[in-house]
Amino acid sequence: QTVLDLCAAPGGKSTLLSQALPESSLLVSNEIIRSRAYILAENLIKWGNPNVVVSNNEAKDFDALPGYFDAIVIDAPCSGEGMFRKDAGAIQEWSEYNVILCAQRQREILSSVWEALKHDGVLVYSTCTFNREENEENVQWICDELGADILQIDLEGNTDITKSDIGYRFYPHKTKGEGFFIAVLQNKKSMS
Repeated sequence: QTVLDLCAAPGGKSTLLSQALPESSLLVSNEIIRSRAYILAENLIKWGNPNVVVSNNEAKDFDALPGYFDAIVIDAPCSGEGMFRKDAGAIQEWSEYNVILCAQRQREILSSVWEALKHDGVLVYSTCTFNREENEENVQWICDELGADILQIDLEGNTDITKSDIGYRFYPHKTKGEGFFIAVLQNKKSMS
């Protein structure tokens, strides 16, 4: 299996993925910001999995690999509403205008990398924000514009996670950690 963690720094998702994937897999752990890519590489070296490659690319650079990845994880840069409790700076940076900008940037990122996902490949899309523009509306956009189906997650009776109409929400008053949104989709658009 080949997996791309597109917005990977500082590396928590990549270290978890590297442990969950079979030994024969390849994980490409990418970070667009060079200084954060160094931190990502350092953390993954400490973890010690040899089947991980760290890259410092823009999402559009992966267009050169059409249909290459079995799965892509995008923990998208967002307005950060889920971090308010942890980071006072996130509150000061937040605005309705920033929410709109983030939602647009997320769509640009998604469209740039979409062709690198195999037909029937899986996309895990997440943010650390609560608004519908960056979450449910973007997931619906992925389905309508990019050709994806939403996959349901079996919560196995986990009442701490809140299922929304499209995706799953982790609220800090119900789950351990900060605010989070996640959806899992499958690429149903055939390669042309």
